[in-house]
Amino acid sequence: MSDPAPFSRLGFGVTGPHASLAVSRRGTQRLIAEAIDLGISLFDTGPAYGRGEGERRLGEALRGRKRDSLFITTKAGIDIDRHRDFSAGGVEMSVRGSLERLGTPYVDLLLLHGPSAADMSDRLIRRLDALRDRGMIRQIGVCGRGPELDAAIDLGVFDVMMAPVHAGLDAAALARLARAAEAGLRVIGIEAISASAAPGLRLPASRADLWYLARAAKHALTGTKTQRITAPPGGALKWALAQTGVDAVVCLTTRSANLAANARQAGLAAGAGNPQLSGTDLPGAP
Repeated sequence: MSDPAPFSRLGFGVTGPHASLAVSRRGTQRLIAEAIDLGISLFDTGPAYGRGEGERRLGEALRGRKRDSLFITTKAGIDIDRHRDFSAGGVEMSVRGSLERLGTPYVDLLLLHGPSAADMSDRLIRRLDALRDRGMIRQIGVCGRGPELDAAIDLGVFDVMMAPVHAGLDAAALARLARAAEAGLRVIGIEAISASAAPGLRLPASRADLWYLARAAKHALTGTKTQRITAPPGGALKWALAQTGVDAVVCLTTRSANLAANARQAGLAAGAGNPQLSGTDLPGAP
């Protein structure tokens, strides 16, 4: 495994509404700039988000900034048309497209986006090693939710695992996180706040609110189950960061107040001096 590069305990996800018309490009760029000012250096995106729009926005927002102070994560295996392709050639093409959209010569971490055990072939791993040798990627990892992550841990070739980290995880999922850390993988958590968001409808106040409302409606129409849990004492983000072996948690927000609140909960020094939020600006709201 390669030497670990530093990244902040809190990450910013350039996904969802930030890869759509729900948030303007200028709005996304403003939040990314605010995130950097708060001490966030970890930024996560992928080609499947808005047909590459998330990557393009992140690249535009980071243009001109010191590259070695940032940790950029993108994904491969699900392309811009949301087709699965974990072939060695398909993944290399995906990486080349991502680098072009991001406007960077390399990414710090490339995550295989939900591969099956069979997808993680010897040929693919050799190609990933070759891309690393060429300087196009610094580290390799896997992003998933279930038993495919066990197969990834057993392979012993990955640097990072990205997986849900929230208080609703069952014993097997919690054990998987611990096993990944024991195997030397750094763990980046996702869905810490979204799983604990308060349910219920509210009147949309922005295009981003409409995006969340549309997503909820889609889940209802398709029968997709969205797990909702009661936030643990101290807050969902704080709970996730306190779990053994969890190195960072990536959060998605469209609001400056929530971004600052998340930074405070993650203990980022730049966020510690921000004023307390009012009762209507709860940490983790979209």
